[in-house]
Amino acid sequence: MKTPKKVILFIILGLGIFVLMLTFLGYTNLGNLSPDQSQEYTFVNIGNENIRILQKGSGRDILFIHGSPGLIEDWNDVFDTLAQSYRVTAFDRLGHGYSSSNEYTYHIQDNAVLVEQLIAVLKLKNPLIVGHSYGGSTAAFMATHSELKDLKYIIIDSPLYRSRSSSIYKLVSTPIIGKGIALLSSFTIAKGRINDGLQSIFKSIHQEKIDELVKERQKIWSQPKVIYSKSKETVNYQDDLNLMSHKYKNITSDITIITGKDASSTLRTDCEKFHGEVKNSELILLDQTGHYIQIDKSQEVLAIIRRKMGFY
Repeated sequence: MKTPKKVILFIILGLGIFVLMLTFLGYTNLGNLSPDQSQEYTFVNIGNENIRILQKGSGRDILFIHGSPGLIEDWNDVFDTLAQSYRVTAFDRLGHGYSSSNEYTYHIQDNAVLVEQLIAVLKLKNPLIVGHSYGGSTAAFMATHSELKDLKYIIIDSPLYRSRSSSIYKLVSTPIIGKGIALLSSFTIAKGRINDGLQSIFKSIHQEKIDELVKERQKIWSQPKVIYSKSKETVNYQDDLNLMSHKYKNITSDITIITGKDASSTLRTDCEKFHGEVKNSELILLDQTGHYIQIDKSQEVLAIIRRKMGFY
């Protein structure tokens, strides 16, 4: 019969082996998806990263930047319609969708640099930058740089001063073992959390469409690399905003900010404060919308983008 000390020793040893295996597997590609090569997407290699790109149409350029987590498909409700009149481009940010995250350090500045590189590689000419949530924070960072002041921006319901980070994100961001925890989460709690987070976030679309959106995002957002990227970005978010927000008063770019009238469902407070600091800005408040305004209020967003393009 085993003594209690031996039982405890075996339990500790077993847990240690489990943690080591999980940590090792976290640095593999296990659980991450391979893109469907039959789709109309392409990949652009920048540095050591492969970036999934969708580009349609011709004419003046529009570039979309999604949130965290997010993916190209966040722009489906406006993308094809705009492509009838403009050249429209969207991409999966590093660590999201089907893009890689080989050397990503999970800061807003990284995303701004990537956007500048994409503009150059794809030969986009003075694109209108449209960013949602984290993508809007990226756009705000870009607007603080004098060499980008001539671009026009639309920021859709973005954190611009404040961001919250829950304990789960801090846990997944733990050095060495974090990627293993992300892998474990992808097979356990991720899909449930995605469902819970999305089911109540929309205000104007029917339940059938919400269920479709949830199903699609459960598949892609539950990848270990996405869980890890989302966690690292969230943990770094407040420090990133602190470093950039004091520069807002110097922005001279033409910026339109879109948010919802219901501050409990949107980031209205941050958007209003930003509008107050940025002299050449316009604030648009929409009724009956949650955080995904480009989905909840796609027709209104389309009209705002068209009007903005008309000013070029």
